[in-house]
Amino acid sequence: MKKKAVVLGLVGAMALGTCTVSAANGTKNISATFRNIKIVVDGKELSTSAEPFIYNGTTYLPIRAVGEAVGKEVTWNGGTNTVYLGEVPESAKQQTPAPETPEPAASSSLPILSQALTNWGASKEEIQEAISMTHSGQISAGDIRGIYAEFIAIALDNDNMQLAKSAYAEAQIAFGYAVNSPDYASEKEYFEKDCKSIGLF
Repeated sequence: MKKKAVVLGLVGAMALGTCTVSAANGTKNISATFRNIKIVVDGKELSTSAEPFIYNGTTYLPIRAVGEAVGKEVTWNGGTNTVYLGEVPESAKQQTPAPETPEPAASSSLPILSQALTNWGASKEEIQEAISMTHSGQISAGDIRGIYAEFIAIALDNDNMQLAKSAYAEAQIAFGYAVNSPDYASEKEYFEKDCKSIGLF
């Protein structure tokens, strides 16, 4: 319980404070394109919690929403980092629920969140706990909005549009984990409006 309070305190402080942003070792910041992409299956538009985006000419979609729309059960095996659509082999029956947003390899560990916590003096254990809490939806949408809005502001202050767009892309993933947060809809809407108003997309 004490560890959880420390992690939440670090995340909350980060959302309110100023921190330096840089690429974490072993990761790659990506520049994703958001165009208000709509998903239509058999003539019916899907409503999803995470916005599709384009990276290197490939469009990434929230796999759970698409899988369920075409009648396929979606299962995530965290041990092997495998997404199954439909039948799951007997040898892979130990799974956890699939994340709402498909994650490029570079964003699976939330490198921007990791770097921020590092800059705030968090230990490796605390960073892993914060990432785990984000993945399990224990970090509120309001805290996610504050963290990534701060990153984007710092990146733009340093004329680093690529980093700002990378922070925006990772924020979409983080918001996907907080879809059950009571403030999800309002905080996501505010975040999108703020990003649009500063010319991020």
